[in-house]
Amino acid sequence: MLHDSLLEVKAHSKLISRTVNCGDLKIEIRSGGASSSMYMFSAKGRILGQADLQSESISKLTRLPAEFSSFLEAKDEHSTDSNRVGTTSEISTLRYGWSGVTFKARVMQKSSVRAVTSRDGTALLVCEVTLSDGTGEIPLTVWNNQISAVAKGDLIHIENARVRSFRGKIQLSLGRKTGILTVLEHAPIPN
Repeated sequence: MLHDSLLEVKAHSKLISRTVNCGDLKIEIRSGGASSSMYMFSAKGRILGQADLQSESISKLTRLPAEFSSFLEAKDEHSTDSNRVGTTSEISTLRYGWSGVTFKARVMQKSSVRAVTSRDGTALLVCEVTLSDGTGEIPLTVWNNQISAVAKGDLIHIENARVRSFRGKIQLSLGRKTGILTVLEHAPIPN
């Protein structure tokens, strides 16, 4: 698990071996200082990326808030496959890093719509809905045309979603080209 591997490589940073494997992913501390360290990530001999991570951020991994720990996969679970395509999930079983997540849920809340600008300068509309399937709740970010398609109380079907973290909060996201949101049943209109 990436979480444990980052902690382990940081602990080994004073030793000769400054590398830890996390499945096919290799994590190496390239340089380290008191306030941050440079980490290199590679897989099968190919460099994937490099990041300067603050030491304080890594130390926070040892004391994760309870709401995050429930989304991390347990070390002793028999399935480490994070790609869930074709498998129906329950919200209570979702884990950080899973992709291909599919399930049905009811929209419990819908935030106000706000305008944002993407990194490339494109104007976008965004809204957050809270989904519940009876086993738990999770937020889903909806964009542009999806916003008007869903309302509080709707029963929806989510296909090919990812469980990720944004600004320290676990949430679902739908890929622009692969994620699907379908309204199965609209909320009843009050008289």
